[in-house]
Amino acid sequence: MNKINVHKSLKIFLLALSSFALVACVEEIETESFSYEKLLVVDANISNITKAHQVRLFYTSPVDQESQSESTALSGASVWVESEDGDVVNFTERNAGTYESPNDFGGTLGKSYALFIVTNEGKRYQSTFEQLEEAPEISRIYNRLGVEEADLATDPVPGVQFFIDVDDASNGSQFYRYEWNDAHQIIVPYIKRYDYQRNSSPSIVPYNKDVRECYREQNSSQLILATSTISNGQIKELDINFAPASLFDLTTAYSLEIVQRAITPEAYSYYRKIELFNESNGSLFDKQQGAVIGNMVSIDNPNEKVLGYFEVSGATSKRIFIDPLDFDPEVVPYLDRTCEKYWSIQFEGSVPDFYEATDVAEEMRGSEIAIRGLYELYDYVEGTGEKLFAHKLCVNCTRSGGLEKPDYWQ
Repeated sequence: MNKINVHKSLKIFLLALSSFALVACVEEIETESFSYEKLLVVDANISNITKAHQVRLFYTSPVDQESQSESTALSGASVWVESEDGDVVNFTERNAGTYESPNDFGGTLGKSYALFIVTNEGKRYQSTFEQLEEAPEISRIYNRLGVEEADLATDPVPGVQFFIDVDDASNGSQFYRYEWNDAHQIIVPYIKRYDYQRNSSPSIVPYNKDVRECYREQNSSQLILATSTISNGQIKELDINFAPASLFDLTTAYSLEIVQRAITPEAYSYYRKIELFNESNGSLFDKQQGAVIGNMVSIDNPNEKVLGYFEVSGATSKRIFIDPLDFDPEVVPYLDRTCEKYWSIQFEGSVPDFYEATDVAEEMRGSEIAIRGLYELYDYVEGTGEKLFAHKLCVNCTRSGGLEKPDYWQ
């Protein structure tokens, strides 16, 4: 198993640069004195899955530019994918530098494909032809208690470690890359019917928006690679994703999808070089690996460096739905359930009196005020004046997610 965070390179570079500044802060470094090579970066992949596939094109940016912006995107290019048989699929620019295929496009297993790019300046680029290998099915997704080691200043973080098994990986490629996406369903236990408006005329008013059910999604940001054992064609206990237990404090149900991509040996070698590049850049004095060049070349200028890779991969996926309380029994004790920890409070005084804890002895009022600051009004009985408060996260799900339900949700 090989796994590396895609943002690690930048973090290591910034840390090294900071260390250098601490050691050698004789004079301020002028960033204008740095020169950089403006290179095209290609981020693209296609698979046998029928969908809108994406090609992202942008240029490298100067060291003093904080993040990628529209100014670095390569817009106005002609982009297409061509099969070994000469079949052409054109990509359309949807956003600056992002090009998409038609929704009904999917590669054919066993065929080879290449990516072609012509910029609005007439510069031409092409990838090598890459064969689309078949990917085996993921046999199982399961979880165990995991502990993420922290630095000396913080405690280790308990959580859920997800694994997969692949029983039959003997056909096609022996090299794999993985992606995952997950979703937390959040159904709050208290229905918000009233709200307290803090304005020039504070009042309790009906609350008509349905904020009981929400979803929070996340995609992987790591490079995860694996090779199957040639002797038996299996992949066992490959760790895919670690999720801290604290992420599940409001989760009613959880879904995890894992995508397994069968990649070529050349693609695997490219990704491994990226891993080695990141692992070796721990300090300023490590051996520098240089730029990692992929399978894209300039047709007009063979000496021009082109970064990135056009990946052609067979893909399979598996999705699970699970109640967090059904995680591995060793995980469950670490789930700190907010809505079970903070109970609903009934109060007959005014809303300001509730937050000022006027019903509590003065010596205990400070700590109680801090706790009640976490609460909000969710219901009101007009006849008796009784008010009901609950933890704000247990009243309004939009504080933790969005109202749109994913299409795949059961």
